Amino acid sequence: MNPNIQKRKRIYRCVLLCLLLIVFGAISCRYYTAAAKKIPTKLILYKNRTESFNLGFPFYAKLSSDDAKAVSFQNDVKSTNHARSGRKIQAVGNHIGSYKAGLSLFGVIPCGSLTIDVVPETKVMPAGNAVGIYLESDGIMVLGTSDVQGNDGFMYHPAKNIINAGDYLLAINETSVQNIQQVTSLLQKNGSKTVTLKIRRNNKDLQIKLNPIATKDGSYSLGIWLREDTEGIGTMTCVLENNTFAALGHGITDVDTGLLIELNNGGLYQATVNKIVSGKKGTPGELSGIVHLNNNNKIGSVLTNNHWGISGKVSDHAYQYQEEKGISLALKQEIKTGKASIRCQLGKEIRDYEIMIDEVQMNAKDNKDLVLRVTDPELLRKTGGIVQGMSGSPILQNGKLIGAVTHVFVNNPRKGYGIFIEDMLTK
Repeated sequence: MNPNIQKRKRIYRCVLLCLLLIVFGAISCRYYTAAAKKIPTKLILYKNRTESFNLGFPFYAKLSSDDAKAVSFQNDVKSTNHARSGRKIQAVGNHIGSYKAGLSLFGVIPCGSLTIDVVPETKVMPAGNAVGIYLESDGIMVLGTSDVQGNDGFMYHPAKNIINAGDYLLAINETSVQNIQQVTSLLQKNGSKTVTLKIRRNNKDLQIKLNPIATKDGSYSLGIWLREDTEGIGTMTCVLENNTFAALGHGITDVDTGLLIELNNGGLYQATVNKIVSGKKGTPGELSGIVHLNNNNKIGSVLTNNHWGISGKVSDHAYQYQEEKGISLALKQEIKTGKASIRCQLGKEIRDYEIMIDEVQMNAKDNKDLVLRVTDPELLRKTGGIVQGMSGSPILQNGKLIGAVTHVFVNNPRKGYGIFIEDMLTK
């Protein structure tokens, strides 16, 4: 045979083999990535209750000998400190605490760890009622800076590149400030002299000196836009046995800066939903209503505002925990795709509406653990699906509270996202 032909054949074989290896590698990487996403980075177990989860091929988990005394895996009815791939694992938490299991590929190659928290089982009372929310920030939030026209007709920008949006103004010339009216008064008293501002930026306090601008109306300005409080309508998710509440499923951010509001104090108030704007493709709908911010209508105090929602204490007896309405929490490994319901208030009535859980994402970010789809004809008729103001609506499945509504798909209001209830209550 011609040597050139043999050489070409060998080259073709090598090229084909390389292509096959590339395809195999790509498929393997894709499979590994998909399988890894299904493994939770954190697992919560209720003490003395058996929970099931599946690692999926080709992952293994192993507890240290010490941690195996507190948490045990059961494979084929045999208790062990190993969780083997491709099988449903029964895990039992024997002692309250936090433990770690090492993850490995094929039981050989280390590839991370699984945190296992054993906690006492608790019950909650699902809510679903619309609430008015008032937050007062810890300091006065800076929204931005702008030009100021001086009494000489020229434009000045005294705070440009010095004060940032998202900063918090705490004091002027060592005098603490609580509201914008106080800021204005202190600036007028200071006049044209250099003023010292105490600013909090990224959890650090800074002292900044600025020169106020005298304006044509005789006042003095630094060209800083400020906001001292925020209010709106959302949905209460649940009340715990100690009368702590959880709501929203996502943090409250400033409408202009998009930054999480640092909370000084806040309140939860009764609200009446009197208008529903249905959602349409590209335009989210909205619940709007009336909130009376007075002590007679106060439900409780808001104590925390973080990325997983707001929480605080319920003081109004009518909204406090009622034992006969208490139900269990579903941990994320218990949640299944399929039928579920959400509870929300449209008008005066609080009721449950049917939905489908289309996806359960163990390690999702941005409070998008569950993908929901509204199927209830009445809810679709009234709202078009998920609308703004329904954030925090409790999600129920098999008689347990599994999470809360957090976001709507802008281009498909029938669909939305939800957060695991265990994340709302433990983070």
